[in-house]
Amino acid sequence: MPVPGVHADHPVDETCPAAVLRHADAGDWEQAIEHAGHLADGTGPLTARAAWPATMVLYLQGRLTEAESVSARVRDDPDPAYGADQALLAAWTASVAWARGDVAACRRAADLALPLARAGGRPRALAAAHTVHALLAAARGDRRDNDRHYALALTAAEASGDRTQQLRIRANRASQRLEEGDLAGALAELDAALELTADAPEPHPTMVGLAQHNRADLLLRGGRLRAARDGFRAALTTLQRAGADGAAYPLTGLGESYELCGHLPQARTAYEEAVLVASSAGIVQALVPALCGLARVLAATGDPAAGPTAARAVTASTDLTGAVARAALGWTMVAAEPAAAREHAEQAIGLARAARNPAALADALELAAMTEPPAAAEPLLVDAARVWTDIGDPVAAARVALARARIGRNPAADQVIAEHRLRALEVETATGTRSLAPSVRPPGSPVSVRMLGSFAVLHDGEPVPVAAWHSRKARDLLKLLIARRGRPISREALGEALWPGENAVANRLSITLSTLRAVLDPGRRAAPDHYLVTDAAGVAYDPRTLPVDVDAFLRLAEAGAAALGGGRVDEARVLLEAADAAYPGGVLDDEPDLEAVRTLRDEARTMYLTTMRALGTACAEADDTDGAVRAWRRLLDHDPYDEDGALRMVDVLTASGRHGEAARRYRTYATRMRELGVAPAPMRRRPRTRLRP
Repeated sequence: MPVPGVHADHPVDETCPAAVLRHADAGDWEQAIEHAGHLADGTGPLTARAAWPATMVLYLQGRLTEAESVSARVRDDPDPAYGADQALLAAWTASVAWARGDVAACRRAADLALPLARAGGRPRALAAAHTVHALLAAARGDRRDNDRHYALALTAAEASGDRTQQLRIRANRASQRLEEGDLAGALAELDAALELTADAPEPHPTMVGLAQHNRADLLLRGGRLRAARDGFRAALTTLQRAGADGAAYPLTGLGESYELCGHLPQARTAYEEAVLVASSAGIVQALVPALCGLARVLAATGDPAAGPTAARAVTASTDLTGAVARAALGWTMVAAEPAAAREHAEQAIGLARAARNPAALADALELAAMTEPPAAAEPLLVDAARVWTDIGDPVAAARVALARARIGRNPAADQVIAEHRLRALEVETATGTRSLAPSVRPPGSPVSVRMLGSFAVLHDGEPVPVAAWHSRKARDLLKLLIARRGRPISREALGEALWPGENAVANRLSITLSTLRAVLDPGRRAAPDHYLVTDAAGVAYDPRTLPVDVDAFLRLAEAGAAALGGGRVDEARVLLEAADAAYPGGVLDDEPDLEAVRTLRDEARTMYLTTMRALGTACAEADDTDGAVRAWRRLLDHDPYDEDGALRMVDVLTASGRHGEAARRYRTYATRMRELGVAPAPMRRRPRTRLRP
């Protein structure tokens, strides 16, 4: 007797069609998969009722070619009694086309599915039909229609008791919420999705694995990179145990988690495996993101395969993935062909806006910024940072903040903070992709000046030999200019400072300026006013192009004090510790009698003492006794008579129970006060009230 659902003229010699659905509904997916595979091996024609369960199971396994072969054997059946089965077959056929990246075929099948499902009246069919219409709405950027179809799909899936469809819908809605930056909404969907796995019958393991993948993706977007990697590994295990080709998704997630950390060899390995799995299964929706990630990694490491890899992603992309693919192609060109990269960035921006994909938009804006000079890059980076922040991606926001710091007005302080934030997120700032890639970073100045401790002009970190100056006056001129911290000084004042009491020194000053320019730029690679600016107001050095160590120190110290005053204690500590490290000694300690730099020397020394007080306070507020003591000890090394610093150190030692050390420090303090003829304050048994400096 022929099996129900199989045409009598070419019967299948097994009970496969009925068995597939029976085992699937019971949650026995291993048996359902086995029977679906047997059915796919056949050649005879099938009815929709026989074919749709196998098409569904094979689609869920990622076995798209077999799913297509089953659905292709179905004969048209005009019997309205089988309308729901026809709807289910059309809906799952549409899902297969979607996975292939064939949006047109998906739409044709989906347009058949929904009217049939409505006519048939079965909730299961309505759920499947509305789901594919939700996917198509997302592809055309219609979020409202996407929401509407998913809501209808979920209601129908719950009415039918189909846990696999419920899990699929909730996982997809979580992905949508995540794209929009609604992390709380995504988490709520995933919590509800994973609750479906607690009771029998179990949903298909592919949907379980993809829900686990989406939860890991949520952790990734939230900056919890280590936890995200663990989540992707769990999803990968679930999918591999099920033998599902959807394993390409968590492999891509693993690749991205490594990429964001700057662990590029591991990222490449994961992406390459994802590409292999997705290519083998023909799952275009998984293939394109994997190719994009691989292209970015290859570009960052200088591999010539980066461009062809990104071009392959563009060719395979759909409306949903086109923006990311275009941006990936741009990232492979940004270092060598910035104009071409900018064109791809503009295309990616347009595609991202059309698809209403904010993450892709921010990626494209970041790319566009890397093709521009600093003045034009700044607003693009501001826009990118705003989008990354709005969608709750702290890693990307911190990465863009670092890119802004490198081209900003206060790179010393801003870069320290941006790098600290990235390190706190377990991101290595020396390696990475996008704007962290070494090839796209703005080049540092080849020349810098050391004023702290001793004087030197450095080319690529190497001091210029004294003999190369040919003029002591050129050295003195630069010291005079730096003492002004970028403020112009008139030619008359310079002439008097360099040749006091002499007349007619204008020509000598011009020669000295030329000598100094030759020392700063011996190859004459820059314009004459690149490092030294001369105009009607006088002569000055340009702090934006000529880095000076004392400038960097003062900016770090000022930013640290401001952060502490604003209550941002952790940020203050990072900046103040960086300022401490940036102060190896006073301004031109080896020339203590040089009157021209006295004001700058006093300013830097005062700022250093203020920095140590602030750092001691910040460490004490963070209950870091050792850090506080270390800061106040350095303060006292420079000013042994600082009463407040000495007493604060005694107080923090007392509060931490280190009474012997506190007593020794108090005796030293008392001795210093008596040297000045000042009565020492009595030693307190309780800590003094902490005051901000």
